[in-house]
Amino acid sequence: MLERVKASTSRLTSATRSPCFHLWSPVILVLLTTVFILFGATCFSVFNGPTQHSIVSKWYINKSSERRQFAKLISSRIFNDTRNLLIIIDKEQTNRVQVLLSESLKGYEDKLPITPPYRHEWSWFNSFNFAYSLLLTVGGGLKVPITVGSQIFAIFYCLIGIPLFYSTLALIVYRLISPVLKWQSLTCSRRFLLILFIFGCFILWTLLIGICLYYQVLNDFWLSMLHAFTGSLTVQIPSRAQITSCGVLFLNFAATISVSFLLLILLVSLSIFFPKELLIHETEKAVEEKLERLTPPPKFQVIVDEAGESKLTTA
Repeated sequence: MLERVKASTSRLTSATRSPCFHLWSPVILVLLTTVFILFGATCFSVFNGPTQHSIVSKWYINKSSERRQFAKLISSRIFNDTRNLLIIIDKEQTNRVQVLLSESLKGYEDKLPITPPYRHEWSWFNSFNFAYSLLLTVGGGLKVPITVGSQIFAIFYCLIGIPLFYSTLALIVYRLISPVLKWQSLTCSRRFLLILFIFGCFILWTLLIGICLYYQVLNDFWLSMLHAFTGSLTVQIPSRAQITSCGVLFLNFAATISVSFLLLILLVSLSIFFPKELLIHETEKAVEEKLERLTPPPKFQVIVDEAGESKLTTA
């Protein structure tokens, strides 16, 4: 059994070192991450969707019941607690007054800033935004899974998904920047200038996100800038502003690009202090060449058969 495990491990290791895997590994990781996010969105929608519908139904039923009870309380105080006026009212008139009071209270409640629970809070699209924001470590603001099963699933989803997501993003960024890091003319001073240039691009990109939020999603300029910069730094400050589902998806994609800029800055900064260690592929080639040099050449032996013909065989 152990020999089979060792053989399969060696085959897997040799497959990961192959040039084909090295070429297609970013695509494989992107597909794996995408499937993982889709799987998480489906699970969050299945776990929380039916419970959210029952919560919304109970909220409206309780609100209507409390409104009727309050109307009865008001009518009883008006007609039973009046001592200076003699008011005679029958049961039919009392019910009519309570209905009118209930309708008036409903109109008054509509004017109040009461936010009812959203019935489609855990639709598949909103669940996709939540699953995506968890992997970004931005979070869902005030949004929390409402069932115990979804909360336990969210823990394991983050434990597996966050390393997968950021390793995929870091590999893509490394593949894009590694040809530039191999330039002989890219000295340390020029790498510092490259870091400043990337940081300037990050600031401009974040300002562009804030402007888009201001014109398309929010109506507050500084609140839009706050959401843009906190989202780019993978931090979310819950605000009273209601952002639509498309706005959340836009923020997630924009934050992904912003995180890519930050990873790019980190890789270029590390290349200043560890220039050889970052060129992993070239280091592996050098190790393989060194091993080939250390491997002794095969020895041959000349064998002459009975017919007088000579043959070469390995010793």
